[in-house]
Amino acid sequence: MSTFAKDDVVEAAAGAIGAMCALVATYPLITLNTRQHVARRGGDATTDTDAARGDARERWRRADVKSMYDGIEPALVGTVASQTVYNYFYARGARARAAATGRDADGASSLMIASGAGILNVLMTLPIWTLVTKMQADVKMARERTENDDGDEAETRADVDDAVTTRRRERRREKEGARRGFFDVARDVMRESGVRGFWQGLTPSLVMVANPALQYAFYESAAQWRMRQTRKKSLSALEIFALGATAKFGATMLTYPLLVVKTRLQVVSKDMADDRMRYRGAVHAIRSMAEEEGLGVFYKGIETKLTQTILAAALMFTVKEKIAENIYKARSRVAARV
Repeated sequence: MSTFAKDDVVEAAAGAIGAMCALVATYPLITLNTRQHVARRGGDATTDTDAARGDARERWRRADVKSMYDGIEPALVGTVASQTVYNYFYARGARARAAATGRDADGASSLMIASGAGILNVLMTLPIWTLVTKMQADVKMARERTENDDGDEAETRADVDDAVTTRRRERRREKEGARRGFFDVARDVMRESGVRGFWQGLTPSLVMVANPALQYAFYESAAQWRMRQTRKKSLSALEIFALGATAKFGATMLTYPLLVVKTRLQVVSKDMADDRMRYRGAVHAIRSMAEEEGLGVFYKGIETKLTQTILAAALMFTVKEKIAENIYKARSRVAARV
């Protein structure tokens, strides 16, 4: 963070670049975490988490790295859109408050400004993230449907030649497990749920606005305090990294249960093998998950998420702040020469 006057466009562009770098670096962890959220095996959250980790390790061992980047292209588009919208309106709101009051926003004001920017961001970009989440979980869901089909087949066709049965299963797995593209998933959503299907998980997503809002409020307050303590005009990359990581840790711990619910709602499909995961809405999902899987389900995969989100937030803040700082410095040098 620096003491240069913030510019809406610069902040939006720097934020988008920082977020893209963080996304690419941590995307395999995001995919793993999504698959942990949708795993449902009798309510044993520990077993589900271990199974998802084992699946990820197996993919890396087979050099199937591509599957861990399912949905990366639309995710990059969504990241640019989200960060541009969020940072633009956050910077605009902070600048408007500073102009009205004559001082920088404090913690409470930062939280309110961040919340407003977050709500606009969710309403404008949720359709992209719904499709990304479905793409990340798609291979897992397809595999579970195939395994269920195989079980039924074993009971009704035990007399079929083993070699023929095995080959048919392999072909079915290849067909069912094939990764679908962005537009394939979009067509499925439109066919099953219509336009409203693109806003699946809207309620928890709006409530989860508190996550980036808390994150930015924590970070801005801590950064301003640090600069006052050190009497410096800007923070070092290491200081930004540490403050960004700390802010994200606090925000994630408070809002993680809503992320699990949102992911479940976004991957809901009429073709899902487990009827119990066909939720009618956020309230029904929360009640069903708590009753059938226990309260621990709401923190399933928390270790993976903390690793990913803290690293991503620290990288994003570091890249964003340093890019913006260099642009402001270059602009000042040019202005001084004129």
